[in-house]
Amino acid sequence: MSETKINGALVAAYLASSLYPAARTAWEGKAFTPVTGQAWARLTDMPTGREPAAFGGVNPVERTGYLQIDIYHPNNTGAGPILADADKALNFYAPGLGLEYQGQRVHIRKSERSKITPETVWTGLSIHVYYTAWIFPGV
Repeated sequence: MSETKINGALVAAYLASSLYPAARTAWEGKAFTPVTGQAWARLTDMPTGREPAAFGGVNPVERTGYLQIDIYHPNNTGAGPILADADKALNFYAPGLGLEYQGQRVHIRKSERSKITPETVWTGLSIHVYYTAWIFPGV
């Protein structure tokens, strides 16, 4: 259940950031069609590691990863609006931010953005929110 709780903490934090409403967000495992002319985001939880934090049978497991928030704006709107949204996300996910969901804690280590990339209809950039969570046996 800890994978579910880690994901729940990340999703709850995204909603609390007010970057975009849920209706303008593509969620993992759900169909989504963006509305032409409106900015939107896609969330993807990218696990990067899962290993024991100590030796023994009852010790926690350290789970690392990053939440990738892909931000999309209509083409030809310039860099300003998409960078303003990137700033909003980067300011929210400050290093040291602690998240909690149903007893599972998630620690934000850092957040970074990618370059701006024009595509066919959309201009996008990605925010990577790096996190660590400890999973305790029996929780």
